[in-house]
Amino acid sequence: MTDSSAGSGGGSGGGSSGRPSRGSGSFTVHLAEELEVYFNEVAHGRPVGFVASAKWKPPTDIFETDDALVVCMDIAGMRSEDFSVQLADGILTIGGERKVRRDGKPHYHAMEVQVGPFERRFRLPVRVDPESIRANYEHGFLEVRLTKVPVRSSGTQSVKVE
Repeated sequence: MTDSSAGSGGGSGGGSSGRPSRGSGSFTVHLAEELEVYFNEVAHGRPVGFVASAKWKPPTDIFETDDALVVCMDIAGMRSEDFSVQLADGILTIGGERKVRRDGKPHYHAMEVQVGPFERRFRLPVRVDPESIRANYEHGFLEVRLTKVPVRSSGTQSVKVE
């Protein structure tokens, strides 16, 4: 599966958390993101954790069950109507905008909750039934569920060479 907004991810193996370890390519991407955060904090006097970015990337888990592909995005503080979920040509696109929900002009000491527009695009690793797509937002998690299309076992087939 490819997430075009986050570089290369995933990997194999695993740690004690049961989650796949990151591949070396995503380490470089992660390091670059951390350096950007540090640069913004030091050079621009931004609050700790603030990244000046046009779009941000909500953390997302993608997994398969026996009959479905499930995409679970951690994105609290939104309403179901704030999301856009689309499937086209095997690419799932999830977008939206998390808005600041504070009155007045607060003085931040830390700003770690990211706000603003986001878009994540994932190339699906298995064939799915596009008509089966369902999305549910509950307790701060957006879950998108797609029914997998069974792989045809065609056996051996002879082909006449012309």
